Amino acid sequence: MPAGTFNLTGQYRVEQGATYTLEITVTDSAGAVYDMSGATAAAKIRETKSSVTSFAFTCTINTGTGVITVTMAATDTAAITITSGFWDLELTQGSTVTRLLEGTVVVSQEVTKT
Repeated sequence: MPAGTFNLTGQYRVEQGATYTLEITVTDSAGAVYDMSGATAAAKIRETKSSVTSFAFTCTINTGTGVITVTMAATDTAAITITSGFWDLELTQGSTVTRLLEGTVVVSQEVTKT
């Protein structure tokens, strides 16, 4: 299954210095909750797809609802040094890795730094 495209732009942009949260519901082709038992999820931002530097999200999975919550603390978004780039979300189940989503990302720079 190819990754879906979901851009973190517009209302989904990452705001530097603010807590970021995105909830993604994962379903199968019939629309039922996808079985993510024993799975882990990971998501990162990079300026280019081959950049060495990355900025990681924390991902939690609710297997009952099929929701992956992607978050980044305000202190972590404050440390983002880029204004745009790419991101993706991967699900690992055993030795199988599936890229669920990919896209571009815009980081809105913070003005009021505390």
